[in-house]
Amino acid sequence: MAETTTTTTKRKPAKRRSTARRTTAKSPSTATARRQRTIARNETRDAAQAQVKAAKTTAAQGRNVAERTALVYVGATLEARDRVVGLAGELVNRFGSRQAAERELGKDIRRFERRGNTARNRMERDVKKARTRLERQLRTRRRDAEKVLRTNVSTAKERVTSLV
Repeated sequence: MAETTTTTTKRKPAKRRSTARRTTAKSPSTATARRQRTIARNETRDAAQAQVKAAKTTAAQGRNVAERTALVYVGATLEARDRVVGLAGELVNRFGSRQAAERELGKDIRRFERRGNTARNRMERDVKKARTRLERQLRTRRRDAEKVLRTNVSTAKERVTSLV
């Protein structure tokens, strides 16, 4: 193992402090007072400038918000107007005259006619079914009523003949 050696150095003794205490407070010098007043004045001026800057920034932000709101309103109104004008122009171009409308609806007319024909046929079938059902119920009730009437008439005849 390696041997370690330590060397010691002598230190100088610390200076002794004075044991006497000062009993009166030392008043600040004129330069210190002047310096303190200058610092306070500069801090006050900086604070006032910061307040002015903050007020200007707040006012600018308020103006920006108001301006953006107005611009959004105007832009939305113009967009709506453009859409209405465009739609009206498109309709005039497509259906401006009878010939244009017939040309535009030419292929659709056949489809509309087929659909109308189908609807008419379906309605006719439904009416025919309802009529048949109603006639059947009427025949059944008439038959039942006639049966009851015949029974009652024959019973009534028998009673009359028995009495006579």
